[in-house]
Amino acid sequence: MPTAILALERDLFFSVKIRDTLRHHDMLVTTVRTLPGFEQALSVASGELPALVIINIASKGVDWEAAIREARARQVPVLTFGSHMDLEARQKALDAGAQKVVANSKFTRDMPALIQRLLANPTPPLNVAADDEDFHED
Repeated sequence: MPTAILALERDLFFSVKIRDTLRHHDMLVTTVRTLPGFEQALSVASGELPALVIINIASKGVDWEAAIREARARQVPVLTFGSHMDLEARQKALDAGAQKVVANSKFTRDMPALIQRLLANPTPPLNVAADDEDFHED
């Protein structure tokens, strides 16, 4: 049975890339584009909770901080990604409860491995500063 992943991603082309990449790693991605859609996908009425949530913190016009808090309230691990230049968004994601925040390039390059590591160890790092290397461009 594939691992269920919920992604909050407004970009249609990138959501297809996420879905297609993870499909080859036995992960089934449901993508939503709005906070209400995200909340509905997390609701008990929609069935089983996802094993992990992925959120693009560079998305404009969506309250991704609320989405992170909603997922964490349901004890679902959260992986976020965004621009390596936007340190404010990175900090907001961590403050909202994201376990992992990575740069777009790191997410694109290491997506399956990042997810597998987070699923194996869903608790946030004790020293968030040690996690900084994943938020800088190579």
